[in-house]
Order: sequence, then C-alpha cells, then structure tokens
Amino acid sequence: MRNEIKKSSKQPEPQKAIMGGYLLDQLRPYHHFYDQLKWFIYLQDKKPILSKKSFFSPKCLSKKIHPRTKDIARITVFPTIIGSNQLGMKLDQYTEEMENAVYNECRGKLATRIWGKVVKKLRSLAGGNKTLTLWFGISGQKRIWVEQEDFLPALVEQLTPYFDSFVFLIDGFTEYENSSQIPLRGSKATPVCQDLEVVDSIREKLLPYSNISIVSLVGQTYREKIQQCQFIDFFIANAGAGQLVPHRFCRKPGILHSNEKHCVFPTGINNTSVKLVDKSLVKDVGNLFANNTQVQKAGSGLISYSINTQIVIDMIIQMLTLKK
Repeated sequence: MRNEIKKSSKQPEPQKAIMGGYLLDQLRPYHHFYDQLKWFIYLQDKKPILSKKSFFSPKCLSKKIHPRTKDIARITVFPTIIGSNQLGMKLDQYTEEMENAVYNECRGKLATRIWGKVVKKLRSLAGGNKTLTLWFGISGQKRIWVEQEDFLPALVEQLTPYFDSFVFLIDGFTEYENSSQIPLRGSKATPVCQDLEVVDSIREKLLPYSNISIVSLVGQTYREKIQQCQFIDFFIANAGAGQLVPHRFCRKPGILHSNEKHCVFPTGINNTSVKLVDKSLVKDVGNLFANNTQVQKAGSGLISYSINTQIVIDMIIQMLTLKK
C-alpha cells in the first residue's frame, strides 16, 4: 500500500520539447512571401508546416506529423529573420530563389495542361484568330485606381482594330491556401465580396461587346492564379501585392500603377517588358475608405488615385508595338 502511495505521488518528469515545425500564418501576402517564405525556403529543412492562414505552403518542404509523435511537446518557429521593408525592399538572391521555387512548384504538368485547355476554349468562344489574353488586377478596398471599372470597355474600343477578341482574367483578393473557413459572401464587408462587386460592374459595362470572355480570379489561391497566369499575353496590375503573380512569379510583360508615393520593388521594374505609370501622370484622391480625417491622411498604402485610362491604353499600344 505504501509503495502504491509513493508511486502515485511521484510527479511526472517534464518532457523536453522538440523542434516540431514552422508556423507560416500571415495576414498580408507581401509579408508572407518576402518576410517569411524566402527565408523558410533557404533553410532547406523538411519539417511540418503548421498553419491555418497561409497563402502558400511549399509541398516539397512540408513533412507530415507522425501519429505516434502527435502528443509530444513541440516548439514551432516563425521563419522571419529580417523583414524586407527593413532591407529597403531590395531584390536579393533569396528573393529570386523563393519566387522561382513558388513558380516551379505551381507548374505541374496536369494543372498546366488543364488550364491550357481552358484558356484555349475561352479564346475560341471569344472568336477570331487574333486574341489578347489580358490579366487585369482590381481592388474593392484599401487602395484603388478610381478608373478601374471604366478601363476595359475603353481598351476594347481602341484595340479592336488590332485584335478580333479578348480574354480578360480579372484578379482581386486571394484566399489562404489551406483555409477551412467558408467566405462570408453574404457580407459586403468582406474583401472577396467587395472585389466581386467591382467584377460585376465591369461585366455589366462589357455587355455590349460580343467578342470577349471574362474569368474572375477573385477568391482563388496563389497556386491557382499562377497556373492560369502562365497563358496570358500581358498584365495590368497595381504596384503592391497585385503584381506578385504576373510580375514577380510568372515574369510576364505588363504595366504597373500606384499612387504618387507607393511602389513595391521599384528596382525590379526593368522599364522594357514591365513599366510603371509615370508618377507625374498620377493624382492622389485620398483614403476613400476612411471614417475620419486623421485616418484619411495615414499611410501612403491606403491612398487611392486617379490615372486617365488613355494613358494606360497608349502604354499598351506602345509596348505591344501595335500598328494599324
């Protein structure tokens, strides 16, 4: 009896925690890829990726937790060393390695073949032999180009002499890759719904034109978007996170735009295949989503802007070397 009491009163020895994996949760796409993922990929250490809100989890470096070791005390590491903002947004070798790794992982043969057939079908539905497949980024919140809803109809009007048909891939808010959350599509406050309202407005303005096809990418993952972006001819996107898929990952030719002060990766714009709308042609209009004057003045990343649609159309004609 005494021995039993002795045994029961003995405290269990504390377990030593082991390195359990990496935490890749992040609320903003830019910080996920350029503050976290670029260092994580450089580690080349195959450990479990623990996340519920991750924009991209590399399958090549992800290792499943073995059921037998599931209850062992673990330490998870947030793989951020130095934020890219603190490095002056420089494009270094780690950035390039990360971008290439993300792009190459998305280029699976099956996915590429499937999306290739989809784009080919869309081009045939649009009709004609000369089809322009354009990636067009929009935003329904934070920082917007105020003429974005009027741009595509104006573009079709002026490029019809050069192209028989158009396929528009309209990009917006990107979902987490491993999200189990159901988007609150009934609420106008969610980014997905705000962007879908912009897409619907553009669809309505394009109704008079029979030679176009529209694909909405709003609410898709980065993996899905990269797979489709491989087949575009040209892009127009904002110079923030909106440029990541067409410019940074897929290396497509195109045009970037932003307000008078904000621009991510200014050193990555080569001014040949990719150009930024001249800042002297941009007019800031303030924070359109703020509730008070103090918030309206806070942060260049929240300032919306106006750019005449003709400026961007002229840039496209020049960059595509279109001649009548």
